[in-house]
Amino acid sequence: MTYFSGLQEFIASWDDRFVEENPAETFRESPLGNINTDGTAACADSPILSKYHRKFKKSIEPGVRDLTIALILKLNCITYSSCQGHLSTSKSQMRPRYVGILPRDLTEYHSLLEQLKTVADLTNTRLAQNPVQVVLTPDTLESENCVMPCFNLFFISQSADEATYFQEVEAVYQTFLKLVSDRV
Repeated sequence: MTYFSGLQEFIASWDDRFVEENPAETFRESPLGNINTDGTAACADSPILSKYHRKFKKSIEPGVRDLTIALILKLNCITYSSCQGHLSTSKSQMRPRYVGILPRDLTEYHSLLEQLKTVADLTNTRLAQNPVQVVLTPDTLESENCVMPCFNLFFISQSADEATYFQEVEAVYQTFLKLVSDRV
């Protein structure tokens, strides 16, 4: 379970084309490509921006940006977290590529989960020999006044070798992205 202060306000602002900027919503980029509050490999905190926020696209790491945008445009997803994946450093563990998805209600939760499971299964079947697989994991977001189910779309390796993961993840990512992008 993850705590998300202001969860209901975030959901309400997701489709607001006139969203106001908050000066506290700042992010930096590390030399290793991490985009987060501190701009370091060790930091896992980042402002959560709605899709019409002026800096939304820039706040998403390039290695997961196209998929995040495709999920929003093709499936009307609310995304609240993502990572392009990063090698481990002396100050942080390896991080896999993922996108966090926040359904608006239980009906949408089941619909999105079913649609994305179909795409994940098709991707994993097409690239069965690839050690990286697409995995959907349930999660929960807790806020001041609500608890909501959500899930994460992970690109997980069957191998413990980081170099193998980062060599192979792109083929799986591109296949999954194409299948999502081709959806009507």
